[in-house]
Amino acid sequence: MSGVPPLVDRSAFLRLIGAAQVPAPPGKVQVRLPHLREELLNQLPAAHGGVVMALLDSVMSRAAGELPEAPSQTAVTVEMSSRFHRPGRGALLAEGWVVHATRSLCSCAGQLLDEDGRLVATAHGTFKYWLAPTTLDSKK
Repeated sequence: MSGVPPLVDRSAFLRLIGAAQVPAPPGKVQVRLPHLREELLNQLPAAHGGVVMALLDSVMSRAAGELPEAPSQTAVTVEMSSRFHRPGRGALLAEGWVVHATRSLCSCAGQLLDEDGRLVATAHGTFKYWLAPTTLDSKK
C-alpha cells in the first residue's frame, strides 16, 4: 500500500465490529471480519445486512482512495447498491476494486465471501473524492 494507513486505523466503525484490512492483490482492497459476534447477527443467525453493506462500502471506498492518481485518500459514498446471495456465516472477506475513475468521482465494485469462498453479497457504488480535511489529516 502506498504509505496509506490501514483502513482499520481510519475507521472507528470497522474497529468496533472487529474488521481489519489484510494484504490484497494489486488493484484490490480486502477487509476481513474474522468473527461474527452475536451483536452482528440477524435472526437467522447470519451477518446482519448492515454489517454486510458496511464491509462492502468500506472496501470500495478504500479502493477509490488507493488509486495512484486519486486526488484524495478519502472517498465518500454517493450511492451504493447491494445484492445478497446467501447468508453470511463464519469469517467474512470483503474485496473491493475500481471500475472507472475521474478527477472527482469513482465507480467501484465489491464482493463478500464466506470462509469457504462462497459468494455472500455483491455491490457497486459511486464515490466522491473528499478534498476537505478529515480526521486522517489530523493524524499526520
